[in-house]
Amino acid sequence: MNNQFFQQLLQHQGQLHAYVLSLVGNTSDARDLLQDINQCLLEKQSSFTQGTNFLAWSRKVAFYKIQSYWRDKSRSRMLFDDELLNSMSETIDSMPDLYHEQIEAMRSCLTQLPEEKRTLMQQRYGQFLPLKSIAEYWGKSEKAISVMLLRIRLRLQDCIQKTIAARTRY
Repeated sequence: MNNQFFQQLLQHQGQLHAYVLSLVGNTSDARDLLQDINQCLLEKQSSFTQGTNFLAWSRKVAFYKIQSYWRDKSRSRMLFDDELLNSMSETIDSMPDLYHEQIEAMRSCLTQLPEEKRTLMQQRYGQFLPLKSIAEYWGKSEKAISVMLLRIRLRLQDCIQKTIAARTRY
């Protein structure tokens, strides 16, 4: 397996998942389909030309898998026709890469948090520690930690929205 190919595949998993989910609409089916798409991408890696747009290529492969998914689903009842699926895919492809913008904005906003708040976020969402452990570490109640996390998330959400809005004005 080509290491560079694998790195690109990993790098674009979130965007591929969002693409599949937007065309499938069901989280469980999207996860299953993404696994099939990843397998297909690995099998077809020799047809990818390094230096070209990996995301566009992988979305095209995904599109055909999604088309097959809807054909299989429609055998029991009519759901989506190919024209509607093509239209939805083109709309998604023409949208700016909001996922990437949100990740970059979140990184920027996280650096603006005080160290204590970043540590708290890392414990909960980076290390996946239970609230009880975090509460013991900070010497606070679980309820207090939950409230702190909520306030931090709201602050981050506001910062992310303002950062993206500021970038789109220019």
